[in-house]
Amino acid sequence: MGDKNLEKKMFPFDKPLTSRDRKKFVELLSLGILQYCYGDIYNECEVKDAPDIQHRNKLIGVEVVEAISNEDATISNEFVKYRLADQLEEKERRRQMIENNGGEVKEFMLSYPTINSDIERKMFQNALRKKMDKFSSYKSQGFEKIGVFIFYNQPLIPIKKDELKEYFDQVLNEYDDKYDILYFCCSGGLIEYDISLNYFKVKAIERNVFYKLQYEARLKVHK
Repeated sequence: MGDKNLEKKMFPFDKPLTSRDRKKFVELLSLGILQYCYGDIYNECEVKDAPDIQHRNKLIGVEVVEAISNEDATISNEFVKYRLADQLEEKERRRQMIENNGGEVKEFMLSYPTINSDIERKMFQNALRKKMDKFSSYKSQGFEKIGVFIFYNQPLIPIKKDELKEYFDQVLNEYDDKYDILYFCCSGGLIEYDISLNYFKVKAIERNVFYKLQYEARLKVHK
């Protein structure tokens, strides 16, 4: 293998994800996770728009959203711009924005503000609430089932299953029209909440599998 081919294999990504690319990455990863966990119906789905994951025969449509605080989202976006900036003045401006939101930059290392259970609850509920008004328009498109997929790119702070379900129920009870199914994914696995049947099921995803699915989704972003 030549030097350039070896370098490409070892370092396949030459730039960080922009916010737009990040959204596409999360959608591709969400579909990959559903296909890994269920195969079946999700093998006939693809990433589109409104909803983000669609079955070719409209058996199911799934809207994807990432659970992230405004501060963390700003820090991530500014760090991408920091890494891409050529001028020291621009880098310093981006660094200041990161620090103003509670983050810290040291060379190419980035730290985020500490979160607690209450901040986590608000992130999950805000992510779901953000997508609740879209349900009716998706149902009118003729999908048999409509789901929402909440992606959280961190391990969960220890919580009981019933407490997590209550987080989501508090939001769902604010609306008359509800999704048929809710998926919640963190780095430890996938939670399936069938809202219509009121059952809550956990599927473990091994870390090496999760990393592999992330890698494959990342490759597809600039394919």
